[in-house]
Amino acid sequence: MPYAFCPGCDQRIFLRKDPKVGDMVYCPNCEDQLEVVAVDPIELDWPWDEDEEETAEWDDEEEEEDWEDDDEDE
Repeated sequence: MPYAFCPGCDQRIFLRKDPKVGDMVYCPNCEDQLEVVAVDPIELDWPWDEDEEETAEWDDEEEEEDWEDDDEDE
């Protein structure tokens, strides 16, 4: 039976016979929901949240504006 390790607590997590990229699994130890991100070797990671992506884009834009404002002051 294939298995992978939780990136948060290193708990061994057993997967179904034929895991596929994008499958969601649950760590019984730390209770995190994880996503299969690679199958050879099998690798798990926390799923990417689209809200986080949008927030990251806003943060990047604000930082760029801050840099531009700093240049104008000089």
